[in-house]
Amino acid sequence: MGNRKPAWLDALYVQQFFTPCSTHENSKKNEKNVLCLDCCISICPHCWHAHRFHRLLQVRRYVYHDVVRLEDLENLIDCSAIQAYTINSAKVLFIKKRPQNRQFKGAGNYCTSCDRSLQEPFIHCSLGCKVIQFQFP
Repeated sequence: MGNRKPAWLDALYVQQFFTPCSTHENSKKNEKNVLCLDCCISICPHCWHAHRFHRLLQVRRYVYHDVVRLEDLENLIDCSAIQAYTINSAKVLFIKKRPQNRQFKGAGNYCTSCDRSLQEPFIHCSLGCKVIQFQFP
């Protein structure tokens, strides 16, 4: 990742996914579920052709939360301290922190940003919580 935060990282956090694409509003399967890392925008499958030479990252949905496959993301950013979850036999990372119903602090690891309980040796529950911890110029 270097010393500078990549622009796509902010885009991944703020772009809306799983909403209809305004360019292809009359097409079937027009939900935006891919982030173009070069343009920093969310796109639908019909937009892929215009971005075919760009780096693309697929966003998936798990219980109303946006996730990305660990395998796809670890080539772009260090994910070693972020707890991954296995969903449909694939390891995924949550993009944003998830709300907690109760605050209970017992023994164990906790997210350095939101205090979510984690497994050893992880210290971040999501990509967003990890990024908050870094200071970029």
